[in-house]
Amino acid sequence: MKIMKTAWRNLWRSRGRTLLSATAILVGALVITLLLGFESGFVSDMVNNVTGNLTGQIRVMDAAYVKNERVTPLQYFIPGTGKAIAALESVPAVRLATPKSEFGVSVYRNGEQVPVRALGLDFAESPVVTGRNTTLASGRYPDEGKNEILVSAGLADELSIKAGDRLTVLTRTAIQGSNGRTFTVTGVLALSDISMINRVIFMDWTLAGDFLRMDHNALQIQVFLRKGLDEAKELPAVRAALEGAGYAAGELDATPWYDVNGMYSFFKVADAMYLIISAIFFALASTVVINTTMMSVLERRKEIGTLGALGMEKKRIVALFLAESGLIGAMGTLAGTFLGFLGVTLMGKIGFDVNMFGGSSLTGFNVSQYIYPALETYKYFAVAAIGVAVTLGACYLPAHMASGIEPAEALRDK
Repeated sequence: MKIMKTAWRNLWRSRGRTLLSATAILVGALVITLLLGFESGFVSDMVNNVTGNLTGQIRVMDAAYVKNERVTPLQYFIPGTGKAIAALESVPAVRLATPKSEFGVSVYRNGEQVPVRALGLDFAESPVVTGRNTTLASGRYPDEGKNEILVSAGLADELSIKAGDRLTVLTRTAIQGSNGRTFTVTGVLALSDISMINRVIFMDWTLAGDFLRMDHNALQIQVFLRKGLDEAKELPAVRAALEGAGYAAGELDATPWYDVNGMYSFFKVADAMYLIISAIFFALASTVVINTTMMSVLERRKEIGTLGALGMEKKRIVALFLAESGLIGAMGTLAGTFLGFLGVTLMGKIGFDVNMFGGSSLTGFNVSQYIYPALETYKYFAVAAIGVAVTLGACYLPAHMASGIEPAEALRDK
């Protein structure tokens, strides 16, 4: 305790150096906290979009389709899709099972043929439609059983489409033929997911099944679990329900979303890498503390020699300088982390427009136009702990150098 009091008094003997060192650590902690907040918000948004718009928490598809997915084999749809949905929703852990078909079409507009992505959805339940970042920009949702569709905001702008227009759409079918049909556009759907902004049309899943000659079936079922449940643990119950509904073992493939989308694994590794980068960043900031500590040691040689002559042990001299460095590190990291918390909280409310930094290049990442930074509480503490630990480690050498000063030599210095 006496060492800490002495260290605290010593810091303010040279306020300028103390403030300079603490500021360097503060800036490091602030930048790292903001960086982690954006990374965490980015990953959270990606997970939300992947599960909501692409796979569900568990994706159910025909196993043969999964094996040949690159060529979009429409003939491998889920037979008896309605029966499969009922079986899945009978599982206590399942909150929602909703059908989805994704396929390519050509849209004819103004004498041109435009390749477009088509989604067959349940407009009442699909998170693609009901998600918090999805809005009906104009018009209304299609009526069930009618040849009506929605178009994405990007497609509407590109082809000057508005509610009430009619579009002729051509597609390949599940029976290896082609089919063309004219649909009425009832509205424009705006999604924040960058991957769904441009060239997408949306139709009822049963209409899509009929259009594709799949007998009102779907290519995929998105399964969503009740809050807090683990996909891997509930997977056996999901598979058992499908077998209980009459599907042969292995006929339908049920896969957790993170095994479908490999990007999440990358970002889990990146999460650990960011903590390593944090340590490196703090090490760079600590060079300022090292310099000021070295200067303090050189200027206080007589004082250190006097303490040694009075019987202070070398380890206590080391502890004194480490305590000074630790206090500087604690002040800097706590202040920087607090400012970072305020920054992350503010940006988490107003959002960050990724288009300002080339958002179109992130199309394949399933991220939204606006990212809302967020950071788990434990990471704030981790940043602060890393900052103090790195500062202490970096200043060990100057502190050890102070303990090596011989009292007789120091007292002879002028």
